[in-house]
Amino acid sequence: MSSKPKFLADAMLGNIARKLRLLGFDCKYFATIDDDQLLSIAKIENRILVTRDRNITNICKKQNIHAIDLSNMNEISQIVEIYKKTNLNRCKIDMNDIRCTICNGIIQSIEKEKIIDHIPDKVAQNMQQFWICSSCNHIYWEGTHIRNLQKFIDEVNERL
Repeated sequence: MSSKPKFLADAMLGNIARKLRLLGFDCKYFATIDDDQLLSIAKIENRILVTRDRNITNICKKQNIHAIDLSNMNEISQIVEIYKKTNLNRCKIDMNDIRCTICNGIIQSIEKEKIIDHIPDKVAQNMQQFWICSSCNHIYWEGTHIRNLQKFIDEVNERL
């Protein structure tokens, strides 16, 4: 489909995993996973391991696994680091390109009529476009969280 990098975020980076998914990246994440499993998935699936754990980074170097060792604690700075270290130049959100923040599944546009019973009345009245995860059926719409994310993205782009 595209030559976008695929990521694997370690257990400490759940928020970064969700942000990468909203930015359209395939990013696997497990709240609990041991280091051997993490390294195995990164290697087998050719994923870039995103971590703050120097020990894991050193093992990755020895095993020829691409890893990004984040040095910042701040999420904006972390996303900037990821973009710079993977030679990505512009951060953007495209509702037709995001991944499910819950399960990393593919998001697809869906007609309001098909999901009307599964969304709040106020949302149904005020929103026209909806998306659904093809894996877990989570429903998305452009709410305030997207506007907040856009502020986050603007800050990232100022630093890129």
